[in-house]
Amino acid sequence: MALCLKQVFAKDKTFRPRKRFEPGTQRFELYKKAQASLKSGLDLRSVVRLPPGENIDDWIAVHVVDFFNRINLIYGTMAERCSETSCPVMAGGPRYEYRWQDERQYRRPAKLSAPRYMALLMDWIEGLINDEDVFPTRIGVPFPRNFQQVCTKILTRLFRVFVHVYIHHFDSILSMGAEAHVNTCYKHFYYFIREFSLVDQRELEPLREMTERICH
Repeated sequence: MALCLKQVFAKDKTFRPRKRFEPGTQRFELYKKAQASLKSGLDLRSVVRLPPGENIDDWIAVHVVDFFNRINLIYGTMAERCSETSCPVMAGGPRYEYRWQDERQYRRPAKLSAPRYMALLMDWIEGLINDEDVFPTRIGVPFPRNFQQVCTKILTRLFRVFVHVYIHHFDSILSMGAEAHVNTCYKHFYYFIREFSLVDQRELEPLREMTERICH
């Protein structure tokens, strides 16, 4: 039976987002504002712009967490079709291969299967966004000086999830009837990273032709 991504987003049972915003906080209010804009039908280019008077780091933090939740769900819905056998290398077609590196287990770039790469990626991001020294939630606690650099790394790696999903699992997207939902999430993500120059243009090359087609 085909799985509709809209149902996954709405019911949120199988792949529950790992990070939420505490009600009553400034970041929760920003999140609500961003979600209200999305649901209002406004042009996505307008939705991603920094609201007047708001702090840019707060705005970026809200979106990084939201994109993490959404992209985690997208990959989760098709994870069964992305296996060690079907995807022995984390790649985006024959021209692009992504290697994993972190500060613990893989200190040198390592060639991994796509599911292994994805698991490490989601755990790595979850660790960062739950780290109060990186994503502070207490009032009056400033963001670290390298906050936007950290977010650039997170968003760059999340973009690679889109690359792999679109190039290697587009048939799964179609069979789930999820193309429109994934495209909308991608467009929102793309307009955001371009608005704040958060991902190097070279990283966007694998999906350039598709982006030119759907992000008018």
